[in-house]
Amino acid sequence: MSSLQLLGMKHSGKSSLGRLWAARHDWEFLDLDAVLESRAGGGRTSRQIYQTEGKEGFQRYEAEAALQVADRLARGNAVLAWGGGTISNPQAVEALRGVGVLVVLTDGAEVLYERILRGGRPAFLSESRPWEDFQSLYRERTALFQALSPYTLELAGASLDVAYDRLVQLWNTLPQVGKA
Repeated sequence: MSSLQLLGMKHSGKSSLGRLWAARHDWEFLDLDAVLESRAGGGRTSRQIYQTEGKEGFQRYEAEAALQVADRLARGNAVLAWGGGTISNPQAVEALRGVGVLVVLTDGAEVLYERILRGGRPAFLSESRPWEDFQSLYRERTALFQALSPYTLELAGASLDVAYDRLVQLWNTLPQVGKA
């Protein structure tokens, strides 16, 4: 039995693709941000937690959530969507890195930036230089993703169904997991 973890920048499609994979394979879908929000309490969103508790407080909740879901992933037949910034949290990465197959979803910086801003400017982008901040973050996180997992799925604006088909093709090349 295996599990799947989807990593990538914010708004790269991790949750949408994870939900589709879970539905089509009768697996459990886990969203690290949702688990984090539940642990933090108060009905706050991840964005609100980050804004009120800062990076350190947010990452503490995220690391606790990662430990919780790692146990579930170890039992197999589960797919996890990481938070967009989880890769920058060493404790969370350590909890998740050895459990299941980690696949990095990639898309162009411009595409992701546009998607992110549709929900308003997040706290990790400055008011004065949001695009420059994002480009820096994109380069930094892309390097971390590449160092963590050899499996990358280039989405290039693909529809959800096309992205799913590409993920199935990738999954079917992995000797340790069997066919999807």
